[in-house]
Amino acid sequence: MKLNQFARLTPDFKVQVAELKQIGLQADPDDAFSQSATDLFNAFFPEAYTLAAKEDKLAQVAVNMDQTLAAWLAKKPSKMTRRDFYNVALQLLGFEAFTDFDLNDPFKMMTATKLPSLDHDLTSTADLLKAVYLLLNTRTKHLVSYLDDLANRGFLKDFQKNRKTDPPSFNGKVQQVFDARQAVREVVWIESDMDTDHDGQRDLLEATIYRPKATDQGLKVPVLFTANPYFHGTNDVTAVTHVPETTLAVKTHGASKAEVTANPEEPANLPHHPVNGEATQAEAYAEENSMYAFNDYFLARGFAVVYSAGVGTRYSDGFRTTGDPEETDGAVAVIEWLTGKRRAFTNRTDGITIKAWWSTGLVAMTGKSYLATLAMAAATTGVDGLKTIVADAGISSWYDYYRENGLVVAPGGFQGEDADVLAVDTFSRQKSGGDLINIKQAWEKHLATITHDQDRTTGAYNTWWDARNYRKNANKVKADVVLIHGLNDWNVKPTNAIKFWEAIADLPIQKKLVLHQGQHVYVHNVRSLDFLDMMNLWLTHELLGEANGAEDVLPNVVVQDNVAVQTWSAYQNFASPAAEHVTNTRNLKTDFEAATDQFTDHATATFNAQHDTSASFETAIITPNSAYANSRLWLTQPPLERDQTLEGIPHLELTLAIDAPTGILSVRLIDLGMAKR
Repeated sequence: MKLNQFARLTPDFKVQVAELKQIGLQADPDDAFSQSATDLFNAFFPEAYTLAAKEDKLAQVAVNMDQTLAAWLAKKPSKMTRRDFYNVALQLLGFEAFTDFDLNDPFKMMTATKLPSLDHDLTSTADLLKAVYLLLNTRTKHLVSYLDDLANRGFLKDFQKNRKTDPPSFNGKVQQVFDARQAVREVVWIESDMDTDHDGQRDLLEATIYRPKATDQGLKVPVLFTANPYFHGTNDVTAVTHVPETTLAVKTHGASKAEVTANPEEPANLPHHPVNGEATQAEAYAEENSMYAFNDYFLARGFAVVYSAGVGTRYSDGFRTTGDPEETDGAVAVIEWLTGKRRAFTNRTDGITIKAWWSTGLVAMTGKSYLATLAMAAATTGVDGLKTIVADAGISSWYDYYRENGLVVAPGGFQGEDADVLAVDTFSRQKSGGDLINIKQAWEKHLATITHDQDRTTGAYNTWWDARNYRKNANKVKADVVLIHGLNDWNVKPTNAIKFWEAIADLPIQKKLVLHQGQHVYVHNVRSLDFLDMMNLWLTHELLGEANGAEDVLPNVVVQDNVAVQTWSAYQNFASPAAEHVTNTRNLKTDFEAATDQFTDHATATFNAQHDTSASFETAIITPNSAYANSRLWLTQPPLERDQTLEGIPHLELTLAIDAPTGILSVRLIDLGMAKR
């Protein structure tokens, strides 16, 4: 296991001492070495309340092959060898002597695991404090930093008492000193500018809030906001899932750019909901639990967390629209309420308004997949108060999700899904029978419009899809951007992140890109990367205003290696400029090994005969000796003379002929090397 760290800072010694003192450690360089060592190592067992209990804990730790930590401290040492300190440190980090590492040579394991260390013996109290500071910022066997591990065991519990001030920062990252179990949970309804259910009234959007209890004593906090259409549940979509067409329609018209460009609609002049008073306390308890572990991590660090499912979801007004500007406007409305620029109500009927008086007005949007999509969409509006987005596997154009080059595609193998199916899936208003009886007929009419406009017949790009292309408005982005994506994500394909990255390349904003080798997964669960620490450094800078150097410390681009296990590399940028693109011209007859120039496509018959599924077909079609060998062209290039990294999105130009009016052409570049990837 490699415990890579990109978010660890190395401040000067005075700062280290000040931060050690801030978290309650005895950290005076003038103290005797033995006294400082005793104080520090005792502090690392917060679950032991008495000196006798701590003594027992110290006796469980080996310093070397000859003595325990308790016995070593009893001798009142004046120095400590580098080896002995890191023997102790590894055990504090959760590693086991004799099993995980050798007490005679802990550095062999540390080097393999990429754990940091000082390069000299500890001959002074100052050396000891430097080593302890580094240890606290080192990842444990359980992947969190050692200070986080201590906090989980009660080390920072005194900070949780009567918290009325900002949480302490350590190594540029805010610490978990708030008890998330005591968070205030409440619900409000935000007035939007839209009328997506066509009832002549502004849609009210429910927002669920979790905020530190200390906000009731006057503490103001920044906000992590996640627009989550799944927040109140999903529906069965079996009945509305499309049967994939096996015959393509002949395309008779090639549309011009003007014909497919969507023009922004003028906002409707809708009356505001009446106001009959103002309150400072919400009337409804947030019964839904938080659904995103990333947000939970920061709730304990003094950030408020807000979820809103958006139009057409349970407890809100409106209809689902799958990615259109009104869905974006719903997310923007929440940000505007959090920044004091829009009204919200304590319930849906009484007209009692409530402000986000506990908010600093600084917002970050977070989320994965559809949630990240809405973060990217909101960013393209340039809304004030949105300081940054952390978007994991988001869609930057819905056409690139459900269509490709004039073809209908199934994201992630979900055959038959489309924009209308997703609208049904997330239309959680239907879970409330009393609500549904009043809107069912209007909803079905609205849904039919989506089905028609998405155009599964031709798969062509049209104004409906153009309205759902956020990259068109990328020049409006003012928020700093973090994009995360899996290079093997077949649900939301990485082209969505790469094209968005290219669209914001020249903007005067901070931008970071993390590319991993996984599929449609949460990157904070990737064991070899300190992603949560990276984002802690980032959000401490973005939302708390700390000058921790996050914009420079964190690499612009971090990419997981596809050959070396658990290895990450930093780059200045991703995707070369056009001037550096390479054209690789190949002749079918001379540049490939044993190439044929034609084939007959019997793949459908083979698929049925083999009883294949989408997943098994995906593997079989690229296997050298498979049942599909005669239903494809397999073009093998000679081995490369040197290693070559492919960066960006490849473009392929082919000259070919087919003996049918339509056809589907799929091309894959396959590495035939033996490395396991």
